[in-house]
Amino acid sequence: MSNHFSMGAINKKTNSYEYPKIANKINKYKCPYCEEDVIFRNGSINQPHFAHYKSNNPCYYYEKPNESQIHKDAKLLMKTLLDNKSSIFIERDCNYCKKNKDKELFEYTNNYEYIIFSDDYSDNTKIYLEYKFTYNNSVKIADVAVVENDKIKYIFEICHTNNTSENNRPEPWFEIKAEDFINKINSRENIDEDGNIDIKCIRKYKCESCKYIEEQTQIKNQNEIEIENIKREDEFRKKERIKQQQIKQLIKYQKEFENEKIKRDELEIKKIELEEIEQNKICSSCNINYCKCLTNNFINNKLKCKCIKITHFF
Repeated sequence: MSNHFSMGAINKKTNSYEYPKIANKINKYKCPYCEEDVIFRNGSINQPHFAHYKSNNPCYYYEKPNESQIHKDAKLLMKTLLDNKSSIFIERDCNYCKKNKDKELFEYTNNYEYIIFSDDYSDNTKIYLEYKFTYNNSVKIADVAVVENDKIKYIFEICHTNNTSENNRPEPWFEIKAEDFINKINSRENIDEDGNIDIKCIRKYKCESCKYIEEQTQIKNQNEIEIENIKREDEFRKKERIKQQQIKQLIKYQKEFENEKIKRDELEIKKIELEEIEQNKICSSCNINYCKCLTNNFINNKLKCKCIKITHFF
């Protein structure tokens, strides 16, 4: 292809985009970017391509296209394929199978998730560039949208550098690598003999097998967490039971101590009472003449009546 990219051009008669593989030398074309006339070349050496005529103010749309120009051309190419009601196989390789360690359950395979046949198009099907729509309460813009009866049927995002966020588009939607898409269409590398087109989707797709494994892993992890929580709860309850038992035992010991103290106090009181009784004993014989003095005389630790001399009676 020499130093030219396989960028398409606008048919001046139909005002429709044509990529080099379907263009011819009869039609007149203009550049989608600068809108100047371009020439279609289809020789025996180089791959078919468009080129600008020599100019003092050259446009490098075909020789050195920038990122936005490649992006624009890929969008026009995608719209043209859809306008032509091409049968398209969307190839989406699972990005997680290769990382999946559970090879006993599933093996890595290519996944053809969507096949858009020519029968999928109706009279009410329209293809739009830069299609505005509302999703997740915000306005979005799809690079290319297939709309039927005012409802989005498919979305195609063209990626050159930055991928589209996974949560910004309603399903089904696909993401295509711009430069790879342009080159493969024009080299017919991804077009079979029946005209069916195989397009690679570069989304970080997760197949049903990996989703299943992920779900099972999450369930397993959740079960393990629940089991661990139950163990912790049981351990906590066990500690609480032991604590309650210790408290009950402490209360029991405290009550026993208090009861013992009460008994000791009662015995002490009783002892004091007995001692007072012992000290206040009087002789029955001299009860009438019992000493009424304020103090008592003690002789040899025995109480003796001070007023009347009597025999020791204690």
